[in-house]
Amino acid sequence: MSHCRCKHPRENDRRPGNCRKCGVRLDPKWLSSDTTMTAFLTRLAELPGVTAPAIIHAQKRERAGRVEFGLNYLGRDNAAEGREEGADGIIYSALSWLNDRRAGTEDIDPNLLDAAHHFALAHQALERRRR
Repeated sequence: MSHCRCKHPRENDRRPGNCRKCGVRLDPKWLSSDTTMTAFLTRLAELPGVTAPAIIHAQKRERAGRVEFGLNYLGRDNAAEGREEGADGIIYSALSWLNDRRAGTEDIDPNLLDAAHHFALAHQALERRRR
């Protein structure tokens, strides 16, 4: 069976599972679906320190994004987007510390440093995809 080879496919509203541009079937192996996301998140859950709440939160956000953004991920540099999110996570951690300072706590909460550290590591891992 042949599958869509369009550079930026769009799902056909009238014929789900088919490309709006070429009319050919979309390959389910590269579609964001419960099946493909479960495969990835199951592997992720096997890693040390990964918690069920993180997996569940990711599942909910992906499902919501699937409806809102459709196949947009096929036409964008997702690793670059992830690097941006990693940098944002570092900033959010710092801004949380500034809120703490405003409330009278000078010391940086170790959990904020831990979060920022992991965001930095995620940024580095996605940066390696560029090479």
